[in-house]
Amino acid sequence: ARKSEIQHIDCSYIQGKLIPYTDDIIKVTESQGSKLESMAVEGYKIVRNQMKKHLPIVYTIIEDYVSTLSYKGAKPMDCDKEKYCWFLRLYNKNGHFLDWHFDNNFTSGARYTLVCNIHVSPCNTSHFMTKETVVPSKSGSGVIYNGTDVKHAISSQSDDCTRIALIVPMYENDQITLLGRWRKWARDISYHHLKL
Repeated sequence: ARKSEIQHIDCSYIQGKLIPYTDDIIKVTESQGSKLESMAVEGYKIVRNQMKKHLPIVYTIIEDYVSTLSYKGAKPMDCDKEKYCWFLRLYNKNGHFLDWHFDNNFTSGARYTLVCNIHVSPCNTSHFMTKETVVPSKSGSGVIYNGTDVKHAISSQSDDCTRIALIVPMYENDQITLLGRWRKWARDISYHHLKL
């Protein structure tokens, strides 16, 4: 990956709207989200529908923001077709990380991924990385990258530090291919059983 493949973004608008709900987001994500513990990932993840059910005000703020997003003609997936149309990741315990990977893409077009840092504590050590660079995490900033082409990871978190990230996959074409349907089915099963 070249640095030019990663677009730095200002997402302070959504970050600012969510500041009053930071503690609620952490509590709900820990109690209602998925606790991820595997060789490839440790941390918490909460999907859109769980946020809608347990923290509707945050859900509405994020939905309004996500509905305005586009990048190089790509838009977020229809949430009726994809349960991971947006989700939050919480890295708030020592050792929380995400190993090297490419993002899933079940369509015939490009998939871009937006990562917005909703909350980053001063001692945070959880950062977006490619093989060539580390992007320091700051509240209200983030990245957009081609998740199919850019191999990336999240560095390990430290004790008593917190990072909350909003993840929004965006697609040039939201039509899932036949092979993509099979891969999506396999992903859903593996995510369920492997807790990814």
